Amino acid sequence: MVATAQKNCYIYAILFASILSHSICNAQKTLFSVLEQQQTQNAVMISTNGDAIIAGLLPAHYNYEDGKHKCSELDTYGIHLMMAMIFAINDINEQSNLLPDVKLGYDIRDTCHNSLRVSKEIMALLMQYLPFKEGKYDGFFCEKIKYDEANEETVRTYGPIIGVIGTTMSDSTIATANTIGNFGVIEITPSALAVTQSDNQPPNLYSTQPSFYDHLVVISKIIIALDMTRICLITIEPPETSYRMDLLRTILQDAKICIAQEFSITGDRMSLAMARVIQNLKANNKLQVVVLLGPYEKGVRFMKEAERQNLTGRTWIGAGEWVKSPAIYSIRKEVMGGLLAVSTQTFRSVLITKHLENYVTSDTRNVHLDQLWKKLYNCTPNEENCEVRLGSYEIIDEKKSSCEYYQSELNEDIIYVIDAVYAIAHALHQTLNCTIEFCNSVETFNHTIFNYHLQRVEFSNHANQPVEFQQNKGVRHILIQNLHHDDNCSHFVEVARWNPFESEMIMDTNKIRWRNGESTTIPTEVYETACTPGDRKHSFDQESCYYVCLKCGPSLVSNGTTSQCFKCSPGFKPTNNRSACQEIPPTKLDWRNPVNLTILIFTLLSMLTLLFIVIIFFKYSNTPIVKASNKIMSHIQLLSVALLFILGGSYQFAVTTSLCWFQFAICSVSFPLCEACLLAKTKHVANVFTLSSRIQKVDKSSRLQSRWCKSLIPILFVLSITAIPIIIWLIFTIIDPPNAIPDYRYENEVHILCSSKLHLGLGLVVGFTLVLAIICTILAWKTRKLPDNFSEARYIFICSFSTLVIVALSVPGYYSTVGLLQATFASIAVITFGLSILLLLFIPKIYTILFRPDLNTKEAMLRSIQEFTFGADTRIHTKPK
Repeated sequence: MVATAQKNCYIYAILFASILSHSICNAQKTLFSVLEQQQTQNAVMISTNGDAIIAGLLPAHYNYEDGKHKCSELDTYGIHLMMAMIFAINDINEQSNLLPDVKLGYDIRDTCHNSLRVSKEIMALLMQYLPFKEGKYDGFFCEKIKYDEANEETVRTYGPIIGVIGTTMSDSTIATANTIGNFGVIEITPSALAVTQSDNQPPNLYSTQPSFYDHLVVISKIIIALDMTRICLITIEPPETSYRMDLLRTILQDAKICIAQEFSITGDRMSLAMARVIQNLKANNKLQVVVLLGPYEKGVRFMKEAERQNLTGRTWIGAGEWVKSPAIYSIRKEVMGGLLAVSTQTFRSVLITKHLENYVTSDTRNVHLDQLWKKLYNCTPNEENCEVRLGSYEIIDEKKSSCEYYQSELNEDIIYVIDAVYAIAHALHQTLNCTIEFCNSVETFNHTIFNYHLQRVEFSNHANQPVEFQQNKGVRHILIQNLHHDDNCSHFVEVARWNPFESEMIMDTNKIRWRNGESTTIPTEVYETACTPGDRKHSFDQESCYYVCLKCGPSLVSNGTTSQCFKCSPGFKPTNNRSACQEIPPTKLDWRNPVNLTILIFTLLSMLTLLFIVIIFFKYSNTPIVKASNKIMSHIQLLSVALLFILGGSYQFAVTTSLCWFQFAICSVSFPLCEACLLAKTKHVANVFTLSSRIQKVDKSSRLQSRWCKSLIPILFVLSITAIPIIIWLIFTIIDPPNAIPDYRYENEVHILCSSKLHLGLGLVVGFTLVLAIICTILAWKTRKLPDNFSEARYIFICSFSTLVIVALSVPGYYSTVGLLQATFASIAVITFGLSILLLLFIPKIYTILFRPDLNTKEAMLRSIQEFTFGADTRIHTKPK
């Protein structure tokens, strides 16, 4: 925009000067004097007079220092274009069938790839060559006065400027066309990079190539056809041509292709910028597809820097003049191999090659060609030791073990400059109504008629290819060529071509060679559209499609296409690659498991111990020690212990709803029944030893009745206490029945638990059992000072206290574990509860019965009681025999 505004300012200044002076000649002379004071150092400016002038705005240098008015860094590609333009004009002037009596002149100026330079030079061209006034020829021009060596004034006149060849920069091309279009002058650019696809393109702007927009469309078609969804875009250009990046970004975004990273290499310190970009690419292995847009030498320089830093394993897509440089053949195949080059269909001009070869050896000299030659090779052809090999071409035979490729100092794109010059010549031939022998006077030249004929021009060029314009653009196919490497032979193979005026493009992917230019297999990274399963996409900002892949957490999943990791639903866990969730099979208890089998064997041994005790008690049921321990109550307690052992063993089997009902029922009976028996025994022992200070005499019938009452009351006591949890069980079986439900509290594990909605039934039963244990322990504590040789009181206390501890510890332990650990804990707790009863209450009696029969007599029992003193006034009187 700034450069365009500067150009318009020059136009307005010229017109304003013309109005003030009433003479365009005076305005020309004034502007000449200003421009001559600002001559640019090193800039190429060559011209020759003729009946009609074709101007050239082509780059011979890359950089322009405005403050110093100096151009630097030679552009060999631009010099090739200048040489081709001179050749074409000279060739036309030598022909008799094209513009037979009209001599074409040229005025070629160095743009130095700078918009300001273009503005200045186009103003100079306009002021020097415009002969028109109100669209009509107004005689030959104002005179440009120069002085010869003798300081004598000479006068030269110039023919009209009928067209401009150039420029090669997009913004300068559009601005130049707009500027010279005000005076009816046309512009033909030989560069695809200079023309955009825009409705605002000036009607006087032509291109001998399809626009670079079409090249970018082809790049998008390649990326889409090969499923490349993430690319890195690099442009090497002057800052003014940043439209390329914007244009390609728009095309790719419309095609839903992600430009993961963008780099625009501009400025004076370009080598440093290239090195940094390549370092960035080496650090990011995820970006495997790189699109490089750039001019002739700078694109090659970038690839040589990539070779120096050993940037390998990338898939390159190139567009711009650099893909046609022979220098890319010398780059290692590990770096450059597999390049997909997008370029306009071109043809080698054998004629110009032969012409220049003959020119090197001939005595005929062209001062302008010599000047360009010296720029390129620092010598002139007529000097000694100035032999330059222009190149050779041999058709590649893929069957050979080695090959020669065309390696010429002349770029193939020079054909587009030649086509542009010939297009102007053919249109001028028609405008001047030329015949084989003569043409009308140049004074009859009309830009409107000339533009009309230029749009319809058709001819065959030096490569015997047809040249014509459609929509002001040259009709050419855009080629996609793949760089192959076969037995040290580097060569391009065409894999597709596309006509910009057609929609379809067919690509032969079987011809494509990938990395190293040898592999026929597409690297997976080329078409990878997502992270690997188990990874998520992480973007550094919301607007960027560039992302890196991060691992999901241990319990999270991702299929690699999303930016989030997801937690599996309860009962599901991630697959091994964390790409999806899979159902977790419930952990089922199996009695064949070593732990379960050990618990069952332990339960069986406990049952055998219980059976042994029951047998002994039945066998010695009439002995004093069995009778003293309340035989019926002991049998009931042994029954409760049997139920406890059965309950403990049931925890080692797979949990089902039926098993839950069974465990709830057994638990509601066994624990309260066992504690009730303990409580009844504790009360019974206390009653035996707590006697009144007086023993009243009763008759035999009263004693018999009292004995039955004393036997019946404990049983009723035990049954009534046990009935309470049984009632609780019946109520909650109806309103809140237990069920086997899955437990998802633990990651990657599903356990089947017995549970209910309210969790009150079993809680009330356990709480009731705990209350009984506390009461029993308190009463047993009060009977701890009974006779030493009557040790049942002490055992009852220890047993009551042990059961209290077991119940208190087993409840939190049970609910804080799951699965096999919970089943093991529950079984051990329940069996330990039953064993504590056997070991503390029944084993001492078994020991006395079997090993101390002397203590299992009525006299020994009474003696033990008599030896205990309850107080000063308490005595036990025995009945005399």
